[in-house]
Amino acid sequence: MKASMRIVSMLLALLWATMALAGTLTVTSPTEGSFLGLNNTLHFQITGASVEVTVTSVVTGPTGSTTNTQKFTPDINGKVDGTMPLNFNSSSPEGDYTIVVSAQEPNNTYPSQTVHVKVDVVAPKFLDFSPLNGQFVRSTVRIRATLKESNIKDWTVKVNGQDIPNNTGTTTTIAVDWDTSNVELDGAQAITITARDQANNSTTQTMNVTLDRVPPIITITTPTTKTRLIRGALINVIVDLTDMNSASIDPTGVDVVVKKLDGTFITRVARISAKPSGQISIRWIGRIRPGLRGLPTKFKIVATAIDRAGNVGSPQEVQLSY
Repeated sequence: MKASMRIVSMLLALLWATMALAGTLTVTSPTEGSFLGLNNTLHFQITGASVEVTVTSVVTGPTGSTTNTQKFTPDINGKVDGTMPLNFNSSSPEGDYTIVVSAQEPNNTYPSQTVHVKVDVVAPKFLDFSPLNGQFVRSTVRIRATLKESNIKDWTVKVNGQDIPNNTGTTTTIAVDWDTSNVELDGAQAITITARDQANNSTTQTMNVTLDRVPPIITITTPTTKTRLIRGALINVIVDLTDMNSASIDPTGVDVVVKKLDGTFITRVARISAKPSGQISIRWIGRIRPGLRGLPTKFKIVATAIDRAGNVGSPQEVQLSY
C-alpha cells in the first residue's frame, strides 16, 4: 500500500513538474541583430498559458536599463499574441542594446528570451544637394546629393511624386540623371529624395525647380539699320529678351558687343540696366560711349543671351553706319 502511495506521489510530482514547464515564450520581433529607431514594437507569442501572464521586458544599453511590465490574458487555447511598446527618444545613445523578455504565471514557468539589437535614432542628414531650390533646369537634370549616415538602408528619387529610371540606391552618394524629354510641358517640377537608415529613420529633401527647354528670343530694338548715327555722339542700345518668364532670363547671361563687319571684336556695350518689361520679358539697356576710337564707318552690334536653364538664344545683329 505504501509502495502504491509512493508511486502515485511520484506520478503527481512528475505531472506537476511537467505542467510547471509547459509554457513557451517566443519573441518574434525584433529579431537578433536588427536595427531599432525611435518608435518600435515588441512582438511575442506565448503557448501553454492557463491564467493571466505577466510579461516583462528589460532593455539595457550604454547608459543603463529600462523595464516595462504588462499583463496578458490567454485565449481558450492557452495562447497569447502580444505586443509591447519598445521606444527610445532622441537623446538615447546609439549602439548595441540587449532586450531580455520574461513571463510569469502562477504554477507555470517560461524560459526568458534575449535579443541583441542596435539602436539608431538619428535620421540621415543631407550634407549637400543639387539642383538648388528655385533653379531653372533643362534637358538632362543631374540630381546629386551627399548623405551623412553610417547605417544607410536606401534612398529613392522621385519627380512630382513619380518614379524615374534608376532612381534608387544604397550608398551615401546619390547620383541620378533625369531625362526631361518625356515631360510634356515646361514649368514647375518637384524633385524629392527620401533616404532611410537601417532603423527606418527617414528624411526627405525637396527641390522645387522650373523646367525650361525653350531658348530666349533676342530682339535688338535700338538702334536699327535705319538709325542715323552722328560720329562722336552717344549710341543707346536696347535689347528685348523674351523667355518662359522674366525671372528665367539672367541679365548676366546677356552679352552685347560691337564688331567689325568681318566679325573682329571692337568693344563690349556697357550695360546700364536690365529690368522686367512684362511677365515673360526683360529690357536690356546699354550704351556705346561717344568718341570711341577704332570705330569704323560701318560696324555691327551683336547680341547673345543664355537663360538661367542654360538655353542659348539665336544671336541677333544689326549693321550700322555713319
